[in-house]
This record gives sequence, C-alpha cells and structure tokens, in this order.
Amino acid sequence: MFNIMNHIANQSQYTRRYHPRHLLAQYAINQIATLELRSQDIVSAMGYPIKHTIPACDRLRHVLSHRYLGLDSSYMDKYFTADEFLAKLFVVLEIPYQPFAEDIAQIKNDLTNHSNTLPRYSLRAEVDFTFTSVDNWVSRGNAARLAHIRLPDGFAKLDDAQRKSVIQDSICEHYQQYEGSLPYDGVIKGYRLTIEQNNHVVDHADYGLPKSSSI
Repeated sequence: MFNIMNHIANQSQYTRRYHPRHLLAQYAINQIATLELRSQDIVSAMGYPIKHTIPACDRLRHVLSHRYLGLDSSYMDKYFTADEFLAKLFVVLEIPYQPFAEDIAQIKNDLTNHSNTLPRYSLRAEVDFTFTSVDNWVSRGNAARLAHIRLPDGFAKLDDAQRKSVIQDSICEHYQQYEGSLPYDGVIKGYRLTIEQNNHVVDHADYGLPKSSSI
C-alpha cells in the first residue's frame, strides 16, 4: 500500500484536493502532478461539455478519493458509467489500462460480494440554457446544477406506485420552483429518470411537464 505521508508531502496545486484511498488513485494523482493538469482540464479532455464542468470535477475528486474508485456507482452522471469514467480517465492521464486490469477486476469482485442489489435512480430536468461566449464554465456549471432533483433516501425500496407518486411530486415541485426563473433563459423541456444497476444504465423514463398528460 502507498505511503500516505509521502502523498501529503508531495501534494501540489494540481493534487491537493484529492485524498487517495487506493493505490491506483495514488498512481493517477502522481500522474496528474507530473502532467500538471487542473481538474477542469482533465474533465474537458474526457469529453464533458463546458456546462457540466463543475459536477464533472466533483465526480473526479470523488473517484480519486474513494476506496472503490467510484466503481460502486456512488457518483454517476449521464455521460459515463463508472467503468467508462475510469477507463477514459486513464486515457487522459496516459496510464495504460491493461496492467491494472487485474486490480480493477478485484475491486469489482469485492463489490459483487458485498454490494447492495438495489438499483440506483437519478432524476433531472432536461433544460435548454442560452449561454454566450462570455459565460464561463463556473457560471454554466452552477446553472446546470439546478436541473438535478434529489430523490429521498430509500427511494429504491418503494413499490412502483410509491415511486411514481414521489416522481410526480418531485417534478411538480421542481417545475413550480424553477420554470421561468432559471438563469440564462433556461427553459425546462421535460424530465428524465435514469435507472442504473451494476455500473450500467439499465433503463430510463422520460416525463413531460406537469401540465402534460404524460406525468
């Protein structure tokens, strides 16, 4: 296992926000320091859109500070599954994936033996923002965060009727709060529920606006 004190001593402006709990994370962080990459540069190279920079940086910090490298789907978005995120990160950091395939397989095996089989649900609004060239990634990221809708703890354990009721209430509450008041002339076009299991998106459901019959 890597030396924590060595990590602390060698922190730089590029790595001070990462707190590795796995050897592979430490290896990646060392590479970030060597390449002198800022978190926003990394997620941009991974292919994240500018408007998603802040949450993407949050996910990067989570993965590199997580004992399972985020492979338990503890932080997800619509752009990459847990496996895809790690593989793409390795490419950007110029780290060969194959030499570490066995370590990654071991993490997945540990998760399989101790995982919760309940699916993970995420709900967000589909919003069209009108950004201009003067709007920086911080402003865009803050605006994009308003599209996320937090579902209550235990949502996955509810039955279908209860989940549908929670989704309806959550969408109505979000729409009532943000319709006509989002920054950058944001217009809510609809809502999407994403369902993930074992690091893969297994299903999704699209919902119209509260005034629509599709809810």
